[in-house]
Amino acid sequence: MIERLPADLTAVSRGQVTYAELAAKQCGLLRECGPGEDTFLTDDPAAAHLVQLDLLFMLNGYLPAGPAAFPRPLLAAVTDRCARYPALDAHMSYELLIDVNCAEWERTGDIRVFTEGALGLLERDFYLGHRLAEPSVWTAFDRLRSLVLEPDSEDPAVCLEEALRCLDEFRLCMAQYGRLPAEAFQAFRPYHMGHPGGPRGASGAFMPSVQLLELVLLAPTPQYEVFLDHSLPYFPAWSRPLVTEWRERSRKGDNVVTAVVDGRLKPDERAAGALLAVLDKFTDFRMVHLNVTRKTLPGAFPAGVRPTRRTLLDQPGERDVLGSDDPGTSGFDAHNVLTNAVHRLLTARRLVSSAVAAGTD
Repeated sequence: MIERLPADLTAVSRGQVTYAELAAKQCGLLRECGPGEDTFLTDDPAAAHLVQLDLLFMLNGYLPAGPAAFPRPLLAAVTDRCARYPALDAHMSYELLIDVNCAEWERTGDIRVFTEGALGLLERDFYLGHRLAEPSVWTAFDRLRSLVLEPDSEDPAVCLEEALRCLDEFRLCMAQYGRLPAEAFQAFRPYHMGHPGGPRGASGAFMPSVQLLELVLLAPTPQYEVFLDHSLPYFPAWSRPLVTEWRERSRKGDNVVTAVVDGRLKPDERAAGALLAVLDKFTDFRMVHLNVTRKTLPGAFPAGVRPTRRTLLDQPGERDVLGSDDPGTSGFDAHNVLTNAVHRLLTARRLVSSAVAAGTD
């Protein structure tokens, strides 16, 4: 996977090797490395996720040709691993691609990519960027969680200012993706796309901490509920119970915005300023993400239209996130998922601003 796969896929893309020839080569490798001691398909539970990652990197190499090209022995190997270890994903997931893949890079210096050379380095950095950025937004979620669950034992201003600092770090990290050439993203994007009737791709939309941060900030809207309904199986396994918990809590009012609007949380001037800044910084991240996506996926956005905060706040509600002629790797309508997220935050900011102003009258 480290040395051969990127070169093999380059050869296929250049017409030097056919997918049938690649399949013959890989299926021969699977026969040589069947279950047994010191083999690729080892039964060591500690290596199960990494083996599954390798198998799915091979399998996703056929995505540009469509699922009809998937070699049956490779599909059987993936299915067999899932039968042995039910916790494994049967598709390339965010957890495997980012968490498992990057953890292996941290441990050994090896990382799985689909492209080679300079493109391979950019692809590597695309994965590592998600891994390195997530702790900041996780800490922001954790601080706001403490504020919601223990409002009497936490200083709201301190919690919110710490969340703001972490969100700024996160936004700066994710803004680096604006430097990724569109052609580089398009080189490895086909290996992450879903297919009709198949699973969704391994997308940044399934980074769990971003969704947890939104849930602890504001209540889920109907379109966001649709997104979560379809996304939950694609979040990392460890995060699914937590996302489910905070989805339920947020629906019932256990979120910062609802607590301020209904008067349960009465921020002083310092805390109110920090909360508005948190909403602004989260919106900044969403706008950065939106504009980076416009650059890399121009076909997913109306030509000649540049979304602004004003136009997104004034749009008449959220748009359908399902069904698109040009979905993102997540399988959702990329335009609507991203613009809806900004619309929710701007609407929440307006509510908080009004509640704070009413409280000072």
